[in-house]
Amino acid sequence: MLAELEERIDPGVRQRVIVRHMGTITVLEARLPGCFRAVFTTRVGGDSKGAFSSLNLNPRSEDDPVTVAQNRARIADALDRRLVSPMQVHGLRVVGAAEYLQEKPGGPCDGLTLHPELDRGLAATLLFADCVPVVLCSEVDMAVAHGGWRGILGGIVQQVGRAMIGAPAMAVIGPSIGPCCFTVGEEVARGYARRFGQEVVLDPRQAGDSPRVDLWEAVMRGLEELGVRREQVVNPRLCSVCNADLFYSYRREGPVTGRHACVAWTAAT
Repeated sequence: MLAELEERIDPGVRQRVIVRHMGTITVLEARLPGCFRAVFTTRVGGDSKGAFSSLNLNPRSEDDPVTVAQNRARIADALDRRLVSPMQVHGLRVVGAAEYLQEKPGGPCDGLTLHPELDRGLAATLLFADCVPVVLCSEVDMAVAHGGWRGILGGIVQQVGRAMIGAPAMAVIGPSIGPCCFTVGEEVARGYARRFGQEVVLDPRQAGDSPRVDLWEAVMRGLEELGVRREQVVNPRLCSVCNADLFYSYRREGPVTGRHACVAWTAAT
């Protein structure tokens, strides 16, 4: 599985995104500066069965809660950190990881920031099944955004960047639905064209009966608005629909499926 995943990574970023074992599971790790760390899990290597097979990390799914807890414990134990997994709603709210834990109960949130001191011992854990994970790093802190099509259009990338203490200087786009597979209605296509330019919408004559939106390019343009240079954005170009054997895909599998994760933390300095 390790070699198979490596072969699917875009050749241009294979030095910046590596496949490795983390405990008993295999992850895709982004090479980030300084003390910042981030990995993207796959759907392989856990205990879930059936449609949730096998490393489902979503405690809000219909999967067996004990099994999901075991899957999540694999991550927490490997990192020796507490996972902070907010209630994602395709919104624009961003908070610090430690701050989120203080909320009782935790409210809706689609972005978490991490500071080496303020959020020590914590690992931001956002869940995905086609939506776009975006990791941002500055010289001071890091952040993770959950980029669904509504959130990207509404500005979640810019929101999470502005919530950071330092100005973001680099970013990583994680496994998610690619422009090859994200067909949309005319209204959504027009909204993306107005917000990010016509280039993010593929011509229906080239894409089949419906237009397709390039969420990766839309995220790229949102990052540029924050001052992140295009050459500092790493994208392994792993479409979750095309690679449904390795990642969960709502678009391909429907509502009864699991979630993989983007897990981010800061190492000891």
